[in-house]
Amino acid sequence: MSDGAVRAAIQAMEAWLADPESALDGTALEAWNRDFRAAMAGAEKGPGWQELVARAHRLAEQVEGRRRAVEAQRDAVRLELEQQAQGGRALKGYGASAR
Repeated sequence: MSDGAVRAAIQAMEAWLADPESALDGTALEAWNRDFRAAMAGAEKGPGWQELVARAHRLAEQVEGRRRAVEAQRDAVRLELEQQAQGGRALKGYGASAR
């Protein structure tokens, strides 16, 4: 296999990350990871390999940033839901004692 398969996998991930509206679902990521690992295993590591490695490292940083952002959003939603549930319980308790 050539380094072209690695380059194609990197380009696919770069395209996903360049689109802020893209949502990488687990199935797509698993397929991409499987293809990327297969490409890496068969790569020739010829001329331009260091540039591909640098691109892959930059992608890893971007993916990590996206992961942190998504986790922060998840945590904010979780907190909001917990606060709403607490408010709902308080209103139920108030309603029961106000009768």
